[in-house]
Amino acid sequence: MRALTLPSADVVELHQSIFELPTGRHSEFQYWLIRQAGIGSDAAAIGQRFSTATALLAGGKTEEAADALAVLHYAFEEALAKFSSRHLAFGCLVARWKGQPWTDTSEEGLSRLLDELSAAGLTEGLVVEEVETVKKELRRN
Repeated sequence: MRALTLPSADVVELHQSIFELPTGRHSEFQYWLIRQAGIGSDAAAIGQRFSTATALLAGGKTEEAADALAVLHYAFEEALAKFSSRHLAFGCLVARWKGQPWTDTSEEGLSRLLDELSAAGLTEGLVVEEVETVKKELRRN
């Protein structure tokens, strides 16, 4: 584990490795990563989904294009809801917040945690950095 001090001076303790994650939390972490990869919720994901659907339509692959448009729809819904699977994956890495164990890995619990961490100064850069670091271990296994 490692301690990360946020701009508010609050400390969040993170699991640094998939091997430190409790098994249920490891499954949750992977779920949110898969959802981020499959749907996404940011401008880049939406742009990619448009490109894929357009290419499929241009190639006459209407069934595949319909599936791609459905995924595009989900990506738009998540972006409009200000929802980020990557953020929830990060939340799965949190072991302790303000000295207390964080055990609520439900979607609502992780969302509440991320609201608190954001208010304490958590940045997108830190989220991406931490999630990518742990993801590298998944690729090695």
